[in-house]
Amino acid sequence: MQALRWARVSLRRPSRASGQCFRPTAGSTLLSSVWSSSQVLLQLSTLSRSQVIHNFPTRRALSTLLGNGAAPQPVAASESVISLPPKYELQPDDVHCFVGLNGSGKTQFLARLQDHVKGQQARGELPASCRLSSLSLDAHREFVAENGHRVVADVLGGIGSPTARDLIVRLGLFPVWEQRVRHLSTGEMRKLLLAVALLETPRASVLILDQPFDGLDVKARRQLQWMLGQLTRGFTRLLVETTGAKHEAFAYKTQVLLVANRLEQVFPEIFSHTVLLKQGDNGAHGFEVVAWPDDKEDDTRNKAMMKRLEEFYAEENEKRVKMADTELVSLVEQLFECRGGAQVVADMPAVQLNGVTISYDRKRILLDGVDFVRQTHEHWVLLGPNGSGKSSLMRVLMQTPGHGLTGGEVLVVGEQVQLFKSDSPSEDAPTNSRSRLEAISTDQHIQLLHKSLQAEEAEDQTAFSLIESNAASRDAAELTMLLLALPDAVKTRTLSQLSQGEQKLVLIARALAACPRLLILDEITHGLDPFNRAHVLRVIETIGQHSAQLTHMVLITHHEEEITSCFSSIFEIQDKKIVERPRQVETT
Repeated sequence: MQALRWARVSLRRPSRASGQCFRPTAGSTLLSSVWSSSQVLLQLSTLSRSQVIHNFPTRRALSTLLGNGAAPQPVAASESVISLPPKYELQPDDVHCFVGLNGSGKTQFLARLQDHVKGQQARGELPASCRLSSLSLDAHREFVAENGHRVVADVLGGIGSPTARDLIVRLGLFPVWEQRVRHLSTGEMRKLLLAVALLETPRASVLILDQPFDGLDVKARRQLQWMLGQLTRGFTRLLVETTGAKHEAFAYKTQVLLVANRLEQVFPEIFSHTVLLKQGDNGAHGFEVVAWPDDKEDDTRNKAMMKRLEEFYAEENEKRVKMADTELVSLVEQLFECRGGAQVVADMPAVQLNGVTISYDRKRILLDGVDFVRQTHEHWVLLGPNGSGKSSLMRVLMQTPGHGLTGGEVLVVGEQVQLFKSDSPSEDAPTNSRSRLEAISTDQHIQLLHKSLQAEEAEDQTAFSLIESNAASRDAAELTMLLLALPDAVKTRTLSQLSQGEQKLVLIARALAACPRLLILDEITHGLDPFNRAHVLRVIETIGQHSAQLTHMVLITHHEEEITSCFSSIFEIQDKKIVERPRQVETT
């Protein structure tokens, strides 16, 4: 198998442009002697699960890439681009996809990998051309904190930059060309961060993408999949205009490490390996690197690999405690009893818009003269492509500073939203609405995480205390812990010490514990694994069915399969208006 792995590596080595973290290999001499052995890979789809894993190529011992700044020397094909002792290696041409349940250590693993590589670079053990770039929730948070006041065109190189103009068109960012970064939706921010990474000089040779598809609409997800294919195959010149320098005349490759939280984000035609992150019974983390068969066009082999991933998820999920429907209903009913004597006024709409206009800097109008009304029990869904105004409307309903309401009247559970003139992110929304309104969104996630990291007392503020401080009572906080099956670690760790998925569950618990009159669910499943995603949707459906008169819910999503039956109406933003869309009837 050792020789087989060397042969596979050699077979996948095309010629490279200069500047890559790669050195010549000596594996080509093995081709004729081990070619017949590669037939082992062709039989993978017919083997049992345990046999498949046994026969996948294994990783070898680490070796130093480059010493004391010396010129690259020929080495064996086992030479890695980057590594994390004692087992993980990224070989030249590898493209890895990381999968695992929330809390399995995916983000933590990649953070340790980046720290290790930085240490190697500081010691001169890696060539200067070996450069990592990361797109993640933390990168999103840091970027907004540093560049929130800037306009998109300035961030990407200025109005006169042909490279920026070219990339902004390819990524569909032209409508926000003159918009401030802090006003972008989650999907628009993901696109902008990718554009920034592609425009960096020197360019990254390894790009780490932590759940990059979250927040993207269907069209943008397809575009990102295509772009990943181009990046990893070496046709990046199709994406980024070059400056004309000779060393940029080549098509260059970028190796990608991607964290996926949905099986549909695992692309056989792109990834060479899948890294399975496992959680042991004692909380310890482990991983297994599984190689995809070389012939990625073979549908039978690809289906076998996807089946293996489904089995992996099922095996990991068996370690979790399941919640019966009766228990779920009981917890929801107990939770909303914690609200106390507060009652809903029967004839008072939960949301009412009268001639509402939303725009930023008086330039980009998102909604224009909109009239809209919904009663408390009329839960609804809001759809629309990235940048259509969904998140902006939610910022108005939540009275977020700089929300963009420039005309009309907005009433939320009987309270009028003021026209904010200031665009300062430091201002606070009116405090008298806190007990009435709650939102779960990427905006809120980033804000709370940023505050947690900045606060002097952050180490003393556990994730549970974050829930309790927002709860109607301590009982409500405890009930939401049970309702969302949060781990005990929440009571001892800060928000920043949890995985992204665990953080999202904490934020959902925090919002539910307030027993709000209006609950906005803006892409509520971002960062969640398939099973936490399904459980959260069960919780929302139970609230919608059993507490319909107590809490008004609004769901914003780019995944229509997540629309549960408690949402009676579906609306879309079209031509700056909110238009109702009939439910699609499923046929059998």
